[in-house]
Amino acid sequence: MPGRQITILDIARRLNLSKSTVSRALRDSYDVNPETRRKVLELAKELDFEPSTIAMGLRQHKTFTIGVVIPSFRIPFYSVAISGIQDIFSAAGYNVMTCQSNETIGTEVSNINSLLRNRVDGILISLSRETNTYDHIDKLREKGIPVVMFNRICSSLPLPSVSVDDYKSARMATEYLIARGCKTIAHIGGPSGLKLTDDRKAGFVDSLKEHHLVQDEHLILESDFSIESGEHAAEQLLKLKKLPDGLFCVCDAVAFGAIKKLRSEGIRIPADISIIGYTDEPVAALVDPPLSTISQPIFEIGQTAAKLLLKLIEGKSHSHVPEKIELETSLKIRGSVK
Repeated sequence: MPGRQITILDIARRLNLSKSTVSRALRDSYDVNPETRRKVLELAKELDFEPSTIAMGLRQHKTFTIGVVIPSFRIPFYSVAISGIQDIFSAAGYNVMTCQSNETIGTEVSNINSLLRNRVDGILISLSRETNTYDHIDKLREKGIPVVMFNRICSSLPLPSVSVDDYKSARMATEYLIARGCKTIAHIGGPSGLKLTDDRKAGFVDSLKEHHLVQDEHLILESDFSIESGEHAAEQLLKLKKLPDGLFCVCDAVAFGAIKKLRSEGIRIPADISIIGYTDEPVAALVDPPLSTISQPIFEIGQTAAKLLLKLIEGKSHSHVPEKIELETSLKIRGSVK
């Protein structure tokens, strides 16, 4: 039937069935004869039939579209997480609209408003580094739009979330540097105020205290999660009278920048300084030397957040207490630690 899109009515006429029977067969409804379902599905495949999500949405008061708001497409974590999100929602028949806040609360608010105008069925959000007020999130809750936070979350908001235990993971990294003989350890953190950043810094500081190691304010620096900010922070470390023998970075990108700058100045890694990152980006195993890092289950974080949101959208979550899921991390030992 060239020249126009195939409809349920075309399938119904070819098989001498009612539209409602064809519709139920395509939805795999329990009350359709198995042989009838087989014939419908075979003909639908033969005719390259594509069900209309708009029509389905009108019947079910849904758009079968969910929104995802991330801080930046430039952060490799999010490309992997989005793959996990799409893995779940594509299988469930939903489309995914992804927006980036460019690390600003103004753009994050604009993203939310745009997704609302598109009448999405739910939203997954990872907060920007500027986000410290939550009126736009409260607006979603007031409108009854299901929301799940992931990775960068706010623990004070009564919303479901998926993340890792950043405090525990930071301690794991710092403890390993100490176990390998590091006595003076620096930390390049992220922007203060983010839960993720603050938890990683706290884990680092508490590990030093526990082992009675020097805590020097000059050895704790900030970054914006970029390679360039890692280079700048390493430049500050090079100005110290004595270079630290260990370095824990808030993320792999910062570690890459630090390694680049230190090596350009003739510093040997790990002979002169041992370095641990955080995330386990795909390129972490390919840099020279390969980066030891805290490995996050990024794809699983995306999948788990998507499953939580899908349960809320489809009314399968009956608990009034938001689920706050923390997935396990692990320490990947490579060549950047002596």
